Amino acid sequence: MLKLFSGNRTVVLLLLPLFISLYHFVNYTSDFYSNQELNFGAWNEFFHSFHIEMNSVSALLVLMNAILLNRLFNRSNFFDRITYLIAPFYLVLMTFFETAFTFGGMLVAHFFLIFMLQQLFELHQNDESKSHLFNAMFLAGVAATFLPSIIFVLPMILVMIRCIRPLRFRDVLVGLIAAVLPFIYLYAAFYILGYSNYPAILNSIESSLNGDWLVVIGLLAISATIGFISFLSQWQKSAIRTKSQFQMLLVLFVSFLILALVHLLSFQQMDFFSLLLLPICLLLPFAFRSESLGMAASGAFYLLLVFSVMKFFIFA
Repeated sequence: MLKLFSGNRTVVLLLLPLFISLYHFVNYTSDFYSNQELNFGAWNEFFHSFHIEMNSVSALLVLMNAILLNRLFNRSNFFDRITYLIAPFYLVLMTFFETAFTFGGMLVAHFFLIFMLQQLFELHQNDESKSHLFNAMFLAGVAATFLPSIIFVLPMILVMIRCIRPLRFRDVLVGLIAAVLPFIYLYAAFYILGYSNYPAILNSIESSLNGDWLVVIGLLAISATIGFISFLSQWQKSAIRTKSQFQMLLVLFVSFLILALVHLLSFQQMDFFSLLLLPICLLLPFAFRSESLGMAASGAFYLLLVFSVMKFFIFA
């Protein structure tokens, strides 16, 4: 399977709908993830009238995010050839989170954050253009309207930009304006459409943890360790631009990790750990090119693939 996705044949992406359909079927029969509440952050008022059957859209959005993340990896020229490993990594790891089976703001936030990363990766050290900076902060702001907790991560995006080029006061000002604009549009839409209740930006929703939550944290810890160590082992061979992008991913990972830990300890929410998959999945392919980690990483992935299905019955 890994050999199929490590090649440059786009047709292998047609296997992804089969995989996600299998996971949704197993989840439906085992009733493992059965969240009946749609949560779209500040946009809840727009979606409250939709029926829970909209949850089936989550499969399509996970599939889209996997392909977009894979496209981001290939466009960033991390490898000297095209690979499609990122898409199955993202898809399989996402099935350990309820958000993969529940259409909501988390998946939408993933979508916009992937495009945000694309804008950040297109930054150049000597490029003083404000377009990519503005676009990145605007997309992060849009993601924050669907997942308001991301507001606390917005300043770290400026730190990510600093990893690749100098920041001036005007850049910070442009970035802050871009991040605020989606919220202005949000409140304007509520006003124009005549909604009486304006959206609550920060609201906490407590949830119960599934029996596999410790396993999920362990899997993420192992995946992150493998991804970061495998990249660092090739640090000397990497271009300066790739090193800067790695630093950006490290800042993003630490920011999302702190955010996820706060939600776990305060509200017993695990889905925020799914944000870690964005940087992790962009680094994991380096493990499969490593001479020391290649075989171990392949074996670990196949075990993960089997366990991702078995867990529906083990922890049911």
